[in-house]
Amino acid sequence: MVQKAGFAPIRVCIFSPQETDCEALALGSERAGFQVEQKFNEPRKLLEFISDSNIDHIVFIDARRQREECLKLIGDLCSGSPRAAVALASEADTPLGARVMEAGAQAVIVDPVEAKDIVAAFTVAVHQCAKQTRLEKDLQELRDKLAERKLIEKAKGILMESAKVSESEAFRLIQKRSQDERKPMAQIATLIISATELVKAARARAQ
Repeated sequence: MVQKAGFAPIRVCIFSPQETDCEALALGSERAGFQVEQKFNEPRKLLEFISDSNIDHIVFIDARRQREECLKLIGDLCSGSPRAAVALASEADTPLGARVMEAGAQAVIVDPVEAKDIVAAFTVAVHQCAKQTRLEKDLQELRDKLAERKLIEKAKGILMESAKVSESEAFRLIQKRSQDERKPMAQIATLIISATELVKAARARAQ
């Protein structure tokens, strides 16, 4: 079980278009050792619940019926950020497995469902979700660093042109102001760029 594999207990939300199937999946999840927090028959209510919640959930989605609606639900659920989404597919519906993964699901269970399958799929989903979250965080940090570097390069160019200093001197000027004011270099660069643009705009209006 996920709880015994070093994870904090994670609550489960169940979605199925059929109420009886929803109850059966909830019972199976509980027998596998997971706490089911909510059960849903309407996609909108599931999306609203997950959006408003401040804790992570495993979302178990029954995609055996209303396939297109369930695929859209998975896509909507995972569009903003990674989710530990697990889809249930029929044994004969092999193509559906690939489609739910493309939509954003982290794992697929093939009917008939057994407790060991739920444990395995939920564990994989949590691992994959955490991995994807870390990757996206690392990617965003790289983007932020690149954007900051571009700002600093632009500010250096402004200082080199306006103050007639070398590239290294321009860098040191920005660095010193950053240290003196205890602000990031990118913030100092932004101030330099903004001030220059303001001066240019004022000169343009005066002409």
